[in-house]
Amino acid sequence: MRNLLISTTILIFSFHSSIAQSLKVIGYPGDPYNLITKFKNDYFTVERNDGYAIINLEGKTITSGIKTPSIGFSRKLLIDYGTIFVEEGGKIVLKNIRGQALGTNKYIDALPFTTDNTVVRVPSPMGTWIVAYIDTLGREIVRFDVKKYISIVQPLSKSGGISFVSLSNFLPFSNGLTPIRSSLKDKYGFINKNLQLVIPVTFAKARPFSDGLAAVQNDDGNWGFIDLKGKLVIPYTYSREPSRFMSGLAAVKNKDGLKGYINKANEVVIPPRYEDATVFYKGYALVCEKYGTPALMIDSTGKVVTTFPKNLSYIDNATPPVGISGGDNPDYPFYVSETLKQLVDEGKGIFSYGMSYGLVDRYGKIILECKYNHLSNYHNSKMFAYKSSFINNSTKHEYGILKDDGEWAIQIVPSEF
Repeated sequence: MRNLLISTTILIFSFHSSIAQSLKVIGYPGDPYNLITKFKNDYFTVERNDGYAIINLEGKTITSGIKTPSIGFSRKLLIDYGTIFVEEGGKIVLKNIRGQALGTNKYIDALPFTTDNTVVRVPSPMGTWIVAYIDTLGREIVRFDVKKYISIVQPLSKSGGISFVSLSNFLPFSNGLTPIRSSLKDKYGFINKNLQLVIPVTFAKARPFSDGLAAVQNDDGNWGFIDLKGKLVIPYTYSREPSRFMSGLAAVKNKDGLKGYINKANEVVIPPRYEDATVFYKGYALVCEKYGTPALMIDSTGKVVTTFPKNLSYIDNATPPVGISGGDNPDYPFYVSETLKQLVDEGKGIFSYGMSYGLVDRYGKIILECKYNHLSNYHNSKMFAYKSSFINNSTKHEYGILKDDGEWAIQIVPSEF
């Protein structure tokens, strides 16, 4: 009996200890309508009186006092690809998570990393506009005067100046190429990292390369795909814009608005029957036959792998964001459904039910009910979470890093001052 009492006491103590394990970190995660905390790998961000801070999962401050420039229409501190853009002395500097400078350059403007390279504007003499592509270590891939860039596709004397050029005109390189537009012809082509025009400016629209192919539109408004040499390998068959190729498949939409998938030989592998469908990721995609029917995970043959509980929606901001539901999504057009990536890589993914969020495993089992106001960035059994509760005639707001058993690993609490 004595041993039983000791064991029971230990169990009770262990239970209460586990509840009390959550750490408290002082900071500001944003408000319910504008959450600013980002959670990547073993780090998350909060805002404090002296600027942003980066915290690890032990609650220790890695970097603090970070001043953020306006990057990609946002002053949020983005920590994708292990890098941060910070403001120092009126210029922008690329640093790693620990606050160490990457490269030696300072910039006037920059776009966030959405892949392994991005574009920045470099300080230059008056009357010039110098742009560079850099990688995630701050190394320059190519640097050029915008006048020279424009002259690649049209005579400089007819360019109309550079007053309307912005960094958003320069998409990252993918498969070694990036689209370029001639404003004179209102057509697109592709250049390589040496600023050589390798695919002529002949397309009404052009999307970045993926899996060795790029979607392009002709003057009749129809879409096809070209290869890296500019050869039309999939004819202008599609009246609606297709997705990019991932895992050897691309989503196409018929005239009824239903999506299916084709392979690189332009064979319909999965017939159009879905009102919504993501790009493929590592051989899987999320689809929905009709709005209001269960979300499905399918493999590259179209076989249903998982049927998820009815009325749950996966997170997919594959189109340019609109309003609150679109969120802060700089990844377009390189975006992959957040839920899909999580299900494939982590075995569980975030779903929504109306305006609430929960966690479901790849077999369709609900792990966390949809009772959270916000969940994002699920990985390594944790995610950023926000939950509000109405208790004793007042609303309680909770923010932090949540474990997938529903317990807080770290709670973000406001400063008293």
